[in-house]
Amino acid sequence: MSEHEEPEGYEGEVAVVVDGVTSTARAALGARFDPLAGSVVWSGRVAVQASARTRLEITTPHGSSVAEATETDPWGNTRVTGIGRPPFPVELLDGAGR
Repeated sequence: MSEHEEPEGYEGEVAVVVDGVTSTARAALGARFDPLAGSVVWSGRVAVQASARTRLEITTPHGSSVAEATETDPWGNTRVTGIGRPPFPVELLDGAGR
């Protein structure tokens, strides 16, 4: 049985809405249980340009969620932190009946 120590995630194409403009981009997103927060948190990188604190809507084939841009990485991707349920399946959440 898994102890949920490894992050769950999604890697592939996503639709991203930034300031009302939709584009397609590559993303690598992951979720994990954060014992200090007491909940699942998610984050990752998206191949779009967005200033820090910009809100992005990210859609995968599994769903949509809102994230906030935190910084630009050395390769020009935007690092994001998820707000609410991630836009991909997470066993910890789905197993809890949410």
